[in-house]
Amino acid sequence: MQLATARLAALLILAFGAPLAGAQAPAPAAAPAAQKGPTTIDAEKIDGISELEVTARGKVELKRDDINVFSDFLRYNQEFGRIEAEGGVRLERGPDRFFGPRLRYDTLNDTGVFDQPSFILNRDQTARGGGERLEFFGKNRLLLNQGHYTSCAPGKEDWRIEAGEIELDYDADQGKARDMRLRFLDTTIFALPFASFPLENRRKSGFLTPYYSQSSRRGFELGVPYYWNIAPEYDLTLTPVHMSKRGEQLKSRLRYLNRDYSGEARLEVMPKDHELDRRRSAFSMLHEHRFQPNLTGRLDYNRVSDDRYLVDFSSQVRTVSVSHLQREGALTYSSGLGGLAYTLVGRLHSFQTLQDPLAPVLVPYDRLPQVNLHATRNDIGGVMDFGATGEYVRFAHPTLVEGSRTSFSPTLTAPFLAPGYFLMPKVGLRSTNYHLTRTAPGQPGRQAVNVPWMSADAGMIFEREASLFGDRLTQTLEPRAYYLYVPFRAQDQVPLFDTALADFNYASLFSENRFAGGDRFGDANQVTVALTSRMLNASGQELFRATIGQRHYFRNERVALNATAPLRSVDSSDILASVGGRFLRDWTFDGTVQYSTRESRAERYGAQLRYSPEIAKVINASYRFNRDQLRQVDISGQWPVAPGWYAVGRYNYSFRDGRMLEGLGGLEYNGGCWVFRAVFSRIQAAAQTTASTLLFQLELNGLGAIGSGDAVNFLKREIPGYAVTNPSDATLVPPGVRRPLPFEQVY
Repeated sequence: MQLATARLAALLILAFGAPLAGAQAPAPAAAPAAQKGPTTIDAEKIDGISELEVTARGKVELKRDDINVFSDFLRYNQEFGRIEAEGGVRLERGPDRFFGPRLRYDTLNDTGVFDQPSFILNRDQTARGGGERLEFFGKNRLLLNQGHYTSCAPGKEDWRIEAGEIELDYDADQGKARDMRLRFLDTTIFALPFASFPLENRRKSGFLTPYYSQSSRRGFELGVPYYWNIAPEYDLTLTPVHMSKRGEQLKSRLRYLNRDYSGEARLEVMPKDHELDRRRSAFSMLHEHRFQPNLTGRLDYNRVSDDRYLVDFSSQVRTVSVSHLQREGALTYSSGLGGLAYTLVGRLHSFQTLQDPLAPVLVPYDRLPQVNLHATRNDIGGVMDFGATGEYVRFAHPTLVEGSRTSFSPTLTAPFLAPGYFLMPKVGLRSTNYHLTRTAPGQPGRQAVNVPWMSADAGMIFEREASLFGDRLTQTLEPRAYYLYVPFRAQDQVPLFDTALADFNYASLFSENRFAGGDRFGDANQVTVALTSRMLNASGQELFRATIGQRHYFRNERVALNATAPLRSVDSSDILASVGGRFLRDWTFDGTVQYSTRESRAERYGAQLRYSPEIAKVINASYRFNRDQLRQVDISGQWPVAPGWYAVGRYNYSFRDGRMLEGLGGLEYNGGCWVFRAVFSRIQAAAQTTASTLLFQLELNGLGAIGSGDAVNFLKREIPGYAVTNPSDATLVPPGVRRPLPFEQVY
């Protein structure tokens, strides 16, 4: 059938027939879909036999399912589902776009060949490239000959992979390149006969990008991780490391995940430290297990070979400053009996204490073993709640008094709750028994202490409408009173296994015991009064909060922590006050103060302020003061300083010690499809030991990172509110580096 050459609004609907065998592809093709939709062709001129083969010329457009083909010339064979197109060919297949002078494509199994193509792949990570020849092997597998691949925008190919052959397999989530070169800013970074790289987020075995850093404790450090994807539920990372000052080290990390258990284990081994001339190692394991729906277990074990290991081999302050490494194994059983819900926990708990000769710490007691029982029953008779806690623990120590402690603490509460008020009277008993060994002269080996107590917690909530800057708000006024009575029971002969004076804060104002731990229960006859006011917006979000509270005593205390601890003899505590909230959209603040009315001065206070107008723009400032103990300022932030450039930094200074505790400074540059980070960090690792580290990282979007692998996590830890400038989620990209249009509109 022949049609006129003038522009026609021609539409040809071709019926879909059964698939027939065609020429075999060089590699196995994906199975054809069970059903295919109709095919439509629009062109200036169409001729042929609709049931067999048609030829279209002039502004041709073919549509079939998620495939669109645009060209100057197109031949379509319906029987075999084959397309031949020439002249300005554009293939749209799902989210992907392909361009070139000539295309041969089989619509039945999604295979074909594109000559001299360029392409855009709009997957989780948008990428593009081109080459001499592109072969299709199904929907998710491509083979590019003499090609290149990048995630950079058109006209700005700062990095790209060039190779004799590039295979992109989105089913396996990996790319493979043969005779490849990685070029960055027109410079070849490295060349390999074969390499593989991730395309999206699936795991695969192989070498990861090397990392390196410069540290005052370790010198130049270079590591080459190898990732072994053992099974879907197991993987192992092995990292040989060279340190110019220390020698060679092997790091390993095993992760596992099962329906009933999960965990990870880490082992670091250095056969010989060149500076200390000895073997050094570290091991940690965290395992969680569900044996039954109501029976779970947990193992947390940590060990290092010597006291200085974390100082020498860690650049992160949270790890460097650890003095006690935990070793814990626990079993937890939860169930119910009638209306009684209970939880039984048994555990073994010990520590490895790392001593600094210039700042020694007290070795804590080991709990070998410890058994806890917690039971509750609510709404007894519609008016009462019952709770009880029982504990048996055996305390072990290399030099101090040892022994076991058995305790039982039942409570009864009769809560009265209403929309505008609450009243919670409560009574309880603290009963403890000790069996001690290695006691001091005159200290009994068997002791028992029984302390009854009672409390009443009451409060009201008033609300009124308010307005601020034209916004309608709700203001609350919340008075609260808490009365506590505890009679005196002598406890001066009881050892201190795990007990200290609790921190004086807002929460402790409403606690029945001024001590933290199980070896002391303070006598009391006191009332706490507090007042809180909040400003809430229409959605219930708290915009502002102000609180003030004070405790008033009706008698002097008699139970002390130890023989040298002073006893309170005044009739009121210090005043605690705090304010906080978000007074503007971009500003948040929080401030607390502990004020002594007797001395007419602040004993402790702190203030925190954050300004964050948008992603990757944040300034944090805080000041902490504790009389005769602490006076520190901490400033950190991330801020754009030029197009694409971001500065990061932190300054933590102790005025009391006259030294910087932690300092950090660096720059980050977002090049659109790559990010470079350089960070210098200096921390107080021990009493008279500082550690300096220089980190570099080059991250190529969609390919990986070269340099210090922990740079991003390190910055997130050190700078609250830090955000990467190249997140996978486009909505989280900082406004200053967002692309104005997607690739397909710029092309």
